[in-house]
Amino acid sequence: MSNVDRQARRDRRSSSVKPREVAEANISRSARVGTGSVVAGVGAGGYGILSLLAALVFSWALLAPLNFGYSVWLDHGGIGEGIDRFGVKNKFKSGFSDTTRAQRIQLFAAINLSVHKGGDGLADIRYQTSSSFGEQQLLRAPEIQHLEDVAKLLQTLFWPALLIVVLWGGLSTIYLRRHRLPKLKHQLVGVGALLSLSFTVLFVVGAERVFNQLHIWVFPAGHQWFFYYQESLMSTLMMAPTLFAWIALALLLVTLIVFFGLQWLMAHWLGKHYLAGKY
Repeated sequence: MSNVDRQARRDRRSSSVKPREVAEANISRSARVGTGSVVAGVGAGGYGILSLLAALVFSWALLAPLNFGYSVWLDHGGIGEGIDRFGVKNKFKSGFSDTTRAQRIQLFAAINLSVHKGGDGLADIRYQTSSSFGEQQLLRAPEIQHLEDVAKLLQTLFWPALLIVVLWGGLSTIYLRRHRLPKLKHQLVGVGALLSLSFTVLFVVGAERVFNQLHIWVFPAGHQWFFYYQESLMSTLMMAPTLFAWIALALLLVTLIVFFGLQWLMAHWLGKHYLAGKY
């Protein structure tokens, strides 16, 4: 057999095998890339959720010293009008509707400070107006008990919140040391899923039912947590649940601002415009 014939046979053998090998290699490579992309996407989505929760913790820390914007909601969120309407109807206390704007802000600030300090000082919160017949204790025993339960809840939530921040900080440090952050679009898949689920539950079940059920689950049985305005200056001062809705909105907005702010700061630190998907 001549050299030409042998070369022709080798060429035919190569041409019959190579396409199959190339195809299998391409399929294997595509599978690995696809699996890696899914895993990376899931990891980025989880990191996005963790970042959002950390941003929520930071937002609470920012808004709590500002009394969650109570002065704004007092003037523009219907709280002031509610106090004027129901303060005079209280069955146990008098003169509350005559409190000034400054007094109302001071009273809420005192409650806010107390529940963040384990409930200390709740019984000492007082007010006095021209129609209150002297100095009045703001809170009755059931209200103090409820706010003490709130204070205990905040103390319990402190440790999970701290864990979230530590985990986020540790994971972010790892990413920064590797000089690569999860793409924002992948993170937003996880964030969007969490927010969508939350809003769907609120829409389907109803915000009020969710609010009430959470109170039933969280607070001790037999402890009063629902108060009519006519029997509770605490509820009147906050026009609950109206104030809580405004606070939730403020927390959501600040949380999103903090979330995107952290993303920008880390990307800026790396010196890469990863928000546009450029690594």
